[in-house]
Amino acid sequence: MTKAYWIPTKGLSIPLHQQIYEYMKQNIINGEWVVGTKIPPQRELAKLYNVNRSTIVYALDELTADGLIQSKVGKGTYVINNTWNLLASVPSPDWNSYVRAGTHQPNLQTIQEINRMEFEPNFIRLGTGELAPELLPIHRMNAVFQESGAHQLSLGYPESKGSLFLRECLSDYLKTKGIVASPSSILIVSGGLQALQLISLGLLQRGSTILHETPSYLNSVHIF
Repeated sequence: MTKAYWIPTKGLSIPLHQQIYEYMKQNIINGEWVVGTKIPPQRELAKLYNVNRSTIVYALDELTADGLIQSKVGKGTYVINNTWNLLASVPSPDWNSYVRAGTHQPNLQTIQEINRMEFEPNFIRLGTGELAPELLPIHRMNAVFQESGAHQLSLGYPESKGSLFLRECLSDYLKTKGIVASPSSILIVSGGLQALQLISLGLLQRGSTILHETPSYLNSVHIF
């Protein structure tokens, strides 16, 4: 928050302080400014957005009234709330009641049978996309490791949120759907079930409706 890539447009019917309020509010709601983010001083914001200090005061007052930011004497102004916090404040659903109320029982026996057969030498589990052990280039891999010698070996792990290039592509694609999500607010997960678990535990309300394909591994997940 040291450089303004956006400034309010003068001459519009929407007051400047309202434009700044909406801009800052969207940054908080979209996860750009997470809880704990320090808001720059009023004079610095006035300079960043090229407005009077009083305009900044009006905008910050509205954000404070919304419960999104809080000012403390001698400590500054911080983001204290966002949509995730508001959702988290709702009591957790009783997942056990969902399991008991389910129309279809989870196919645990089928999944257990698949997991058991995975270790049978005559079967290849295609669902995971893994090669048969005899098809793995073990000897070549060992040679590559030996050739690396003292050279630093990079495992190619991306940053914690996932590939930045992929997140940028997703951000651009979502814009075509009318969804504003910057790359920094996107998290890449390892699979669909992991994403659905995060969504169900963090976003879904009691009574939500979920549609999915059949057959599906979701049938083995109790909450679905």
